[in-house]
Amino acid sequence: MIDNYKIGNRITLLRKEKGMTGEKFAELLGVSPQAVSKWENSKNLPETALLPAIAALLGTSIDSILILQELVILDARYSCGDSYIVVTDALNCLIEKNKLSLRTAAEWHGAFWGNNDVFGRIGLDWRFETKENLAAHISMMEKDFRKYRKNEEAGKIPKVWEDEFAGTPFRFENHIASEQLNYFTDAIARLKNEYWALVESRFHMGKNITIIHGNMHPGAANVSKSPDKIVKFDGLQAVRMGLPTEDLAMLIALHIEPDKKQSLPLLDYYYRSLCESVKEYPYEMFMNDYKIAVMENMFFTIKHINHGIYAFNMRDKAIRAFESFVLER
Repeated sequence: MIDNYKIGNRITLLRKEKGMTGEKFAELLGVSPQAVSKWENSKNLPETALLPAIAALLGTSIDSILILQELVILDARYSCGDSYIVVTDALNCLIEKNKLSLRTAAEWHGAFWGNNDVFGRIGLDWRFETKENLAAHISMMEKDFRKYRKNEEAGKIPKVWEDEFAGTPFRFENHIASEQLNYFTDAIARLKNEYWALVESRFHMGKNITIIHGNMHPGAANVSKSPDKIVKFDGLQAVRMGLPTEDLAMLIALHIEPDKKQSLPLLDYYYRSLCESVKEYPYEMFMNDYKIAVMENMFFTIKHINHGIYAFNMRDKAIRAFESFVLER
């Protein structure tokens, strides 16, 4: 059953987190301030056609706004466990909210860890078969970035992206500094220098790698309300040999928390969970894997922008993760 009170509270909290007044929120949605007030005071719910724009403006998904009774939403920042509360310790809440998904990811990765029988059946991803293939893969990422940078510096990437979804308008703003553009060039140089040695010593030897699906993000993670809290990740994309941190960078850096100080407890929790079944995976190796995954995921956001999907928020999170983990700023 949909709970108007919880939905109204969630909209209010997320709106305030974004620093928007009720009037500004109403203006961006093209509705009256009175309509927003009625949603937030639980008198009625937004029209269905408005939900995509509301979710976009609040930086969340439609499901995370509406399905509070059926799912524990992993990207919620104001809900711990099954009780909707006002957060007094945001970091502890962040950890608690994501423990289920991180433990499930660790169990899933550990189930096929170093399993040479399985690896032999699925084979290496083409990127990792030869040094030339990996170089071509990195070259394609570099080409994507050069295209993006050229368009950004020429003013072809919008500073404000206004469009509509299902007849509903939305608005996103683009802010990026020249120094931050240089981070992508730095990341390419690091990947060229570091990635092949990792592939040769790990992928080709079948050591400390797993089978991943590469699409872990809060919108794809559902938690049942049953006592066992089973986590289900929707949208299985690929079964392939890879670093467990490919998933973690997608889940943590691009969607939950890019900053090292805030995200390190999440990474540590995942690592401890993984090491319950996985042995001889040094923490230093794990953290280096995460840095590699952060750098590679930076170009995932650029590809989106080149295709007209202006995911500026995701790009900026990737940049912050690079600053925090790779440059250690």
